[in-house]
Amino acid sequence: MNKTAAAKQFNDEYINFKEGEKTIFSRIVNKLFQVNFITKKKPGDVNDYRFILAYKETFEAFFVLTDFILNVKREDEVVYIQNENFYNHMRLRKTESILILVIRILYQRKKDFITLDENVEIFLHEIHSELTRIGYLDHKRITKDKLKPALTFLRNYNIIDYIDKGLHDDARIKIYPTILYVTNLESIKDIVNKLEGYMEGGAEDNEETDED
Repeated sequence: MNKTAAAKQFNDEYINFKEGEKTIFSRIVNKLFQVNFITKKKPGDVNDYRFILAYKETFEAFFVLTDFILNVKREDEVVYIQNENFYNHMRLRKTESILILVIRILYQRKKDFITLDENVEIFLHEIHSELTRIGYLDHKRITKDKLKPALTFLRNYNIIDYIDKGLHDDARIKIYPTILYVTNLESIKDIVNKLEGYMEGGAEDNEETDED
């Protein structure tokens, strides 16, 4: 859809919105620009997810005008936006990048053993165990001053959720299916190769890396 067609479609549909619907539409658009991911798996996102599906064409037309693509993954109950020119790449610290990859592996491992209605949950010690297994920690632990901001970053973008502020080993971490769309890696083999690249590269913890 080109921008002329998108503008016409958006105008034709948006003009019929009630004032309350316009307010909701605006809030959700700004939410997507801020956090990028919305998932039905997150209790606070359920109504927003349903609203997007109800007015999917209107959202699609709007985002075309802003050079973004609206992606709706019904099979995983995830909605996210992507810039057509890939301008929304983020610079992630090494700790954030490695956590994303490790959490992606743990998610894949767990999701095969739960029902569609259940959430994938892990314990914090499982992250440390996986990091040790791949040789990143060398039987040490990520310090809380590095771990907490990395986990907070992932929570802010609706990738995970957790409550334990003390970050104890038995802290439960809920992984949302949005983790599947954070990177362009499609297989566990690709993820492992990426992790091995970090191990071999010997990058410092404050090094930044490109991610989608």
